[in-house]
Amino acid sequence: MRRLLFLSLLIAASAAPAWAGQSGKLGAGVILGVPFGASAKYWVDERYAAQAAMGVSDGNFVFSSDYLLHFDDVLPKRRAGRLPLYAGVGIKVKSEKPTFFGLRFIGGVSLFHSEKPLEFFAEVAPVLRLAPSEGAAFDGGVGLRYYFKSIGEK
Repeated sequence: MRRLLFLSLLIAASAAPAWAGQSGKLGAGVILGVPFGASAKYWVDERYAAQAAMGVSDGNFVFSSDYLLHFDDVLPKRRAGRLPLYAGVGIKVKSEKPTFFGLRFIGGVSLFHSEKPLEFFAEVAPVLRLAPSEGAAFDGGVGLRYYFKSIGEK
């Protein structure tokens, strides 16, 4: 299991610079919580983004992916950077026996540094467990992402 997690994190880290060449912005970093591991976010446009996280929780491998809508005008403007709220939906897969599969309903807040390509974030995500049985779970975490420049961006 540890080898699988290490290999997954290694592949994600080595592929990040390749993704950075796409239009939009890609951030990669860490998340502490559920899961404890790596996190990435790709901006589709100024309001929408897709994010993914993989890591461990309770000794099991966890993968989640979400589609997010950001709200820049809810919280007061800050000179130190952007402070948008976000909400979205996604999926969660956990490698317990039998494998857990569920839908995530996520909400959070990000702080984007005004001078450095950094995002600090905190999020919570109730999870509707669909398989192997119905139920509920709860994810949450804090993290940091570094944003890579796109090719041609100065």
